[in-house]
Amino acid sequence: MSEYDNLNISTGEPSTLKTYRKIALALSSGNEQFAAVKFFDDKIKSSPHGENERVLAAESQVMYLIISLITGGCND
Repeated sequence: MSEYDNLNISTGEPSTLKTYRKIALALSSGNEQFAAVKFFDDKIKSSPHGENERVLAAESQVMYLIISLITGGCND
């Protein structure tokens, strides 16, 4: 068992693409067309483990990415 097997974020949820997509969707007011949600959709599609792919980046870095994609004018 590796140190990443039980990796969770501060909410207690697993640090996976699915969890961060859910957060991005909530912060995007449920709009699946926002860049942050599309970013995670693309990562899920290209990942060998799909939505269950572990995210090994620090939670604060991923949250910064999500907020930057939402507020950075990258949305349709």
